Amino acid sequence: MYQGRVAGIKKTAQMKRLDPEEFLKNKYNHLLSALILLFIFSPSLEVRDKSVNFPIIPLIILVVLVAVIRVDFPRGKFFHAFLIFAFISFSLNLLIYFLPDSRVELTKILKALSSIISILFYIITIYILSRRLFRVRKVTADTIKGGISAYLLIGFFWAILYSLLIQIDPDAFIVTSDKEMMLVHFSFTTLTTLGYGDIVPNGRFAAVLTNAEAIIGQLFLTIFVARLVGLYIVGEKEA
Repeated sequence: MYQGRVAGIKKTAQMKRLDPEEFLKNKYNHLLSALILLFIFSPSLEVRDKSVNFPIIPLIILVVLVAVIRVDFPRGKFFHAFLIFAFISFSLNLLIYFLPDSRVELTKILKALSSIISILFYIITIYILSRRLFRVRKVTADTIKGGISAYLLIGFFWAILYSLLIQIDPDAFIVTSDKEMMLVHFSFTTLTTLGYGDIVPNGRFAAVLTNAEAIIGQLFLTIFVARLVGLYIVGEKEA
């Protein structure tokens, strides 16, 4: 009897242990992990960051693109176009990283093109992911992970918008400290309405963009959390 109890405890522990294969199979685990990696390694979202002698940001962005495509995207012509977008975006980022510093004009053109493609990519991704999340009828771990992923995608989307705006108007923002213009940091402090004040918009269009991000961030959280609570209450009643 004692041996049977010990065997039962061991079996339960094995079941609770994280299975790497199962973790990687889950599409939302892959997407959320890739976004967290991008969040950690790219505070400025600067592809040409040479502090690490390795194109780490382009490669992490590629992982994010692959993870995004795995999340039940509709197959067909649209899906193939999405794959092409992902390949072009990665190729541009890699090319930008390896271009010599003397090719300033070409780098600017490629950065602008990469930003435009990335903006389209993120718009489609956020739309499809949000639509799928709000169509679910039961709260699961994937629902929560998908919601967090969509929220992070909104932050990165706005960081790319700011990057494109700076390329058009270098004086669009003012950095009030000695720090560099960290776009991801600024985007997420705006999204969460935290606002440290170390980076501030300078101009009408920049102000409109930052206000829009703050509003959308709060609306997404409010609506998504309300949706989760509603589904949970319905599930409890049905149970």
